Amino acid sequence: MKTTLLLLFLSMSIAVIGCKKKEEGTKYQGTEGAVNALQDTSRMEGQYKDVIAKDPKNYDAIVALGNLYFDSGQTEKSIEMYQKALELNPNDVNVRTDMGTMYRKMGNPDKAIEEFRKSTTINPKHEMSWYNLGITFYYDKKDLRGAADAWEKLLTVNPNYPDAEGLKQIINQAKNPQTSEPKSPASGWVN
Repeated sequence: MKTTLLLLFLSMSIAVIGCKKKEEGTKYQGTEGAVNALQDTSRMEGQYKDVIAKDPKNYDAIVALGNLYFDSGQTEKSIEMYQKALELNPNDVNVRTDMGTMYRKMGNPDKAIEEFRKSTTINPKHEMSWYNLGITFYYDKKDLRGAADAWEKLLTVNPNYPDAEGLKQIINQAKNPQTSEPKSPASGWVN
């Protein structure tokens, strides 16, 4: 009972610490700030690993550690944690989409597309999966039609998506290839 309560307390403490870090935003600036950020990341990593060592199926701690690695640019470690999390809950589209993002970052767009497609199969209304699928087709595969298809589905899910107008421009260009050079999401969709 004491062990269970301790693990519950540690898990909740870690979740609160992680949430507070995200809420605080960029608090670290300069060299001293970078050192502090690394120390905090290292401390949090140790806490997550301690919880996982005591409870290897602690889903929240596994995901939190994966997210910590994601946020600190540790691509391979984040994928490893996300894979462990998905063994426990294969239907978590947020974890699956983050893992797809990491595959894209490490230069494996085909694996990223596979994960984004799995996410959209599990939850056809998951906006970030559709958006990232389009981004991967557009930038990595140079597949304007594939990007347009993904973004059309995204706009079906949410017609008021923040980048809706820019996405509509690319969709239109994909359908009418004789029009001007396609604009990229990074260009701010300006003509």
